[in-house]
Amino acid sequence: MNRGFLAARSLIRVPTRGKALANWARPSIDEIGVPTESWAQVNAKNQTKFNLHLLIGLASITATLTYVFNTVNFNTTPYHLLKNKD
Repeated sequence: MNRGFLAARSLIRVPTRGKALANWARPSIDEIGVPTESWAQVNAKNQTKFNLHLLIGLASITATLTYVFNTVNFNTTPYHLLKNKD
């Protein structure tokens, strides 16, 4: 066997972890709360928030691209150096 392979395997170690808290037990299904609002109302509020974020993002990227295209010289065709065909 290749000694380098054995040496590399000794560097790879999976950590063993204990419990983070003493006397902690996983929650049971009985401890899960009951919904207080309908799914449709919560979903409508979330979609409103997500659409607002989308519109703000689109407006900011549009403003940024407009500013960049108007201020940065992208080295287009140098018409002032080309000879006219008159």
